Amino acid sequence: MIVNLAQLRRQRTVGVGTEFDPAHPGRRNPLSLEQQKKRAKDLLHALRSNEENAIARFQRHAPERLSEEKSPRLHDAQQVIARENGFRKWTDLKAHIDRICVEQQATLEGRPSALDGADRTLHIRCGQDIMHDLALAGFNGDFLSFADIYVEGPVPRTQSLEEFVRIRADYLEQGYPGVFEELYGSYQDLERARDYAVANIWMEHDSHDQLILARLLYFFSEVTARPPRLRMINVTHFPGVERFVGLGQLPPQALRILWDDFEDVTETHLLIGKRAWQAITSPDPETLMEIVKTGTPALPTMAPALERHVRQLPSVQNGLSMTQQLTLKILSDKGGMTAARLWGWYNGQYEPRPFMGDTSYWRVVADLSKADKPAVSVDGQRAETENVHPRSEVKLLPFGERLLRNEADWLTAKPAERWVGGVRIYWEKPNWRFDETHGTVHQR
Repeated sequence: MIVNLAQLRRQRTVGVGTEFDPAHPGRRNPLSLEQQKKRAKDLLHALRSNEENAIARFQRHAPERLSEEKSPRLHDAQQVIARENGFRKWTDLKAHIDRICVEQQATLEGRPSALDGADRTLHIRCGQDIMHDLALAGFNGDFLSFADIYVEGPVPRTQSLEEFVRIRADYLEQGYPGVFEELYGSYQDLERARDYAVANIWMEHDSHDQLILARLLYFFSEVTARPPRLRMINVTHFPGVERFVGLGQLPPQALRILWDDFEDVTETHLLIGKRAWQAITSPDPETLMEIVKTGTPALPTMAPALERHVRQLPSVQNGLSMTQQLTLKILSDKGGMTAARLWGWYNGQYEPRPFMGDTSYWRVVADLSKADKPAVSVDGQRAETENVHPRSEVKLLPFGERLLRNEADWLTAKPAERWVGGVRIYWEKPNWRFDETHGTVHQR
């Protein structure tokens, strides 16, 4: 469903103590000038105490500031702090902080300028996580959530869109009626993009977003499907956010800052997206590996995301996907824990490129406990449903320990069917596997 952001903003109350509260941790500016000044002073003190970490930070970010002739001063430490935050120099960092404070104040007072006010605009995002923040940030255009989660379930090549959506809905429905109609409706809404002067695609670097971006670029590769101007952003980090997971982490004023980083989608981008989507939906992942190996220089976020996607194939060593492998590793390292804590370790520490939500992850945990030879237990037994409860206790079983030592193969345990894009993984037939040592895929 397409939602107008200006109308959405009028329905909300903006101010301290209401729905939009700047005192809430999630709403604070990622950076403050006083905090960064203190970090610079602490770094300089550590350097003068010959602490190894401080020396390494200077050598990494400002080796020219280390010399025998002159001892580093505060402005040298500030230079290191600036570069650690992704800026060329301290004055650039300060300018960024000043601007984001101005944008925050304008947002709080309900008077942010409409950055998208010049043209009839559609904002496309793979979910609703930033919809309300875009409204609060003063954007006036329309918003479309296109959120078919291609990192889960079958993503096959089909003869028609209706057939494709039916297959997707059958997997996603999980007992909830109306999934097909809602999902099919989002594809129909996407066709309305051609009626706008400009469409802006908001994405980040993980495989969840990049697979959806590939589908969007595939769709817009048809000239008649796209608006006169098509733009996109693929965010990999934001200053002050130590572990950037997604746009949903950022406050409204940060979205206004990111507006300057949008780029026009080119024919090269469209060709990359089209090729990637065709590879994602293929039952043979070799084309996907070719893209990973050659890279996507014009769209730097795509190839790394596709590589992470390929690593969901069974390993040649033990038949586990990367997510399954990491899950067993956490339980081996930390011991048994609740599903909620397990998710926290996986998403917050172990997963190098977070891409799935907690509900999706708990489905992975459930599958690890439901095979003929379970790798984990859930509350001392096999999981009884497709998901596990956040408070359920998850423990590593002896078979899981053998898998971690590469002494067993997960597919011999007869786990449930799963998909990696268009590739079906099932225990009773040869399967495509990923060879991490050689960076290849082959059937076995």
